[in-house]
Amino acid sequence: MRIIDIGVATAYAILCVSLISYMAPYSSQRQSDQAAYDSAASSAVFSYLGSSGLPFLSSAPADAVCASLAAAGNRTVILGGSIGGYRCPGKPTTFLGSSSVTIMISGREVEIDAWAVGAQ
Repeated sequence: MRIIDIGVATAYAILCVSLISYMAPYSSQRQSDQAAYDSAASSAVFSYLGSSGLPFLSSAPADAVCASLAAAGNRTVILGGSIGGYRCPGKPTTFLGSSSVTIMISGREVEIDAWAVGAQ
């Protein structure tokens, strides 16, 4: 009877580990590359927020914020977004990873997007 209990417990453990590895969001090599590109885009978003500052985002006109986002991008990450309903131009048609953050400042919604488009 004890051997059956050990066998059932082992089978259950194998099933659980298999299910966890199957459901992991970045389980294969391709998906780990996706995670790296998403991370690069996320870093760009939060780097931009840190360098531009919330006072700038709350008071600057939408076209000034869009120009600032375009200037903050580089050959590997493109920044864009929307400010109070105005969408900045420049979203790439193809990209390898992305990240976005939306905040409400001074009664207007500001969304900062980043798209990883090149090699890391």
